[in-house]
Amino acid sequence: MTVTVEEILDRAVLEGYLTPAGAAEGPAHSAGFLRFGLLDGALSPFGWLDPDSSGVVRPSADALAVDLGTGGGIPGLVLATLTTCRWVLVDRGERRGSFLRWAVRRLGLGDRVEVVVADAVEVGRGTLRGKANLVTARGFAPPGPTAECGAPLLMPGGFLVVSEPPDSTRDRAGRWEDGGLRTIGLEDRGGWHTGQAGYRAMQMVTDCPDRFPRRFSRQTSDPLFRG
Repeated sequence: MTVTVEEILDRAVLEGYLTPAGAAEGPAHSAGFLRFGLLDGALSPFGWLDPDSSGVVRPSADALAVDLGTGGGIPGLVLATLTTCRWVLVDRGERRGSFLRWAVRRLGLGDRVEVVVADAVEVGRGTLRGKANLVTARGFAPPGPTAECGAPLLMPGGFLVVSEPPDSTRDRAGRWEDGGLRTIGLEDRGGWHTGQAGYRAMQMVTDCPDRFPRRFSRQTSDPLFRG
């Protein structure tokens, strides 16, 4: 018998992967990642359905989306229930990976959602490189490493969408430095808010050079930009 995504998130709280507040906000917070249809940047004819009037964009059924650092299921697992495309949920923790595989089975998503237990650098240098229409990340790493791990996975025209800190006084655009983004083939397309949450989208405009992603220790000690 399948269960609801809310029940899965409640289980993630019991397992210590989410806070109660995070689980309660999880469905709405995750849905916010798809509201980039009104930003600058053309959607590729392949891989996307037309945005609705509120700017929500959903990948088409033949698209691939990758979530970095899925943890307790936000946003990747929730987004998989809201879309029809294939998802790859990446997390380096064996226990979290086991939890996510259990959750995928209970939600009845096993035909199009895969859990990969691996370092994001390893994934970015593997068979998924250059294949994704969409990469999402929530609390994965500082801006520089997040962009460096996400960009190699994107096909031309694909989007990296991240959630931002809730502090509205911060200059969010300044966290994603244009020169550093261009180094890995990305351009900043702007940000948006839903409720208390902030988001930002970057689009792949040129191929990511083969030397990226670097070892994660190098990314953190010598980031492309500080953010």
